[in-house]
Amino acid sequence: MEEVGRAVTSPTVRRRQLGMELRQLREAAGLTGDQVTERLGWYGAKVSRIEKGRISVPWSDVMDLLDLYEVDDPATREALVQLAKAARQREWWQPYSDMLSKNARTYIGLESAAESLRTYQPSSVPGLLQTSDYARAIITRAGPLTLGQDEIGRRVSLRMKRQAVITEAGTLRLWAVLDEAALYREIGGPEVMHEQLMHLVEMAHRPGVDIQVMPFSAGPHASLSGMIGVFSFPGSDPDVAYVDSVSGTLFLERAADVQATTSAFQHLSATALSPAASVDLIKAIAGRHQTR
Repeated sequence: MEEVGRAVTSPTVRRRQLGMELRQLREAAGLTGDQVTERLGWYGAKVSRIEKGRISVPWSDVMDLLDLYEVDDPATREALVQLAKAARQREWWQPYSDMLSKNARTYIGLESAAESLRTYQPSSVPGLLQTSDYARAIITRAGPLTLGQDEIGRRVSLRMKRQAVITEAGTLRLWAVLDEAALYREIGGPEVMHEQLMHLVEMAHRPGVDIQVMPFSAGPHASLSGMIGVFSFPGSDPDVAYVDSVSGTLFLERAADVQATTSAFQHLSATALSPAASVDLIKAIAGRHQTR
């Protein structure tokens, strides 16, 4: 097996790495997921969820799988058991999990583990690029109407802490395409918008951050229907795409779906203004908010 026990830091990465290793061992043993489920007496989706890194798996279950796959090498067994134990550690955002949906937890886990993110945002500034005042305005007006001030504050705090992957750790390369409409949509008032747009200008000059604007003049484009994005990870961990759907964010892992989403983003980037022209446009629109 390749890269067993490689250095990884995020529990999300560890779960995905463990899942890939276990899937390879299952395939090498000539077993299907259904056969594993039947022989171990598990419920139907457990094997799939383990192999996709969707759930943490007890080390005892890993031992059962290794026994079934007839993996006798002590070093391999020990490495995978240790990986399973490490994968059960708490994510940094766990203290906020009570206010997060399942999709939100998945998204933040992927965001924390990813090496790069390519994203298109049609209606607002991406969370990783928001100021605290802009985030507060969105959370207050677009979130549940019953949120109290403490809950709003926690949500703003979480959004700001997410940005550490860019501003502090520098572990995530961000390539964001924003629709021009997001620059005009007044969220929080003129002062908040001016500050937000100037923050985009500042972020656009950071290493590892690319910002482009999809101008109105571009007309129809590859993602008029909503937000899309592609997470890429270190090593051989496969990309994960996401798209807007009527029921929320839909995560895509099939190679064909990821490739289609990647192609759509590439088309968006090719159609959008260059990073330099985008910064000029953002500055110009920021000035309009300032003079209101």
